[in-house]
Amino acid sequence: MLPHLQFSRNRQMKRYYSHYTFIYPDISLKNHIVEIDDEDRITGFFPFTKEIEKTEFYSGLLIFLPKEMTSIQNDLLKKIKDSFLHKEDGVTIHLNLDIHYRIFREESI
Repeated sequence: MLPHLQFSRNRQMKRYYSHYTFIYPDISLKNHIVEIDDEDRITGFFPFTKEIEKTEFYSGLLIFLPKEMTSIQNDLLKKIKDSFLHKEDGVTIHLNLDIHYRIFREESI
């Protein structure tokens, strides 16, 4: 079981749920909600236990990559998608709260 992170900031939050989520560089989540602030920084994530107002729901895989990674983005997205389902549970979580992320849906990879 992965630990969850949740941080409180007084900003406009966006929430995303997906069956599978990958947060660069090494966070793999299953059935979690990810919160993003108005500057596209991840402020926290937690297991899905009930529907929360204003949460966007997606089937499949969501990938969060830093915005500055545009030069290697396509190759990296394909590698993540190909290897994601083969990962073991129980990874160590290191989340840099200063990174601004872009979100990719499985259908767009």
